[in-house]
Amino acid sequence: MAKKIKFPEPTSCKLKHGAVLCDAERVLALYNQATGKTQQRITKPVEKWFTSEVQNHGWAGSNFLPEVQSGHGAGCVLFVPPQQVNVNVKVTNKTLVLMADED
Repeated sequence: MAKKIKFPEPTSCKLKHGAVLCDAERVLALYNQATGKTQQRITKPVEKWFTSEVQNHGWAGSNFLPEVQSGHGAGCVLFVPPQQVNVNVKVTNKTLVLMADED
């Protein structure tokens, strides 16, 4: 029996990275595990399924990338949602200015 692969969660990634790569092998293993299929390449149905799962798991977004030499799917970049934004508030007589703190 094959080991069950967990879908990546944004809470397990460090916010400072901003994004992580889920390589093609893992994308396909997750797809095959969920659907019972034996897909060997990232195709449109795989991308559609994976994109839906990305949203269901709370990621801010995703983008599939091709491998430089073959042009086949290299994997999918997952974007970590912002957890907290610190702002400075400055109120003038006409304008409210919000600026993100620099960390």
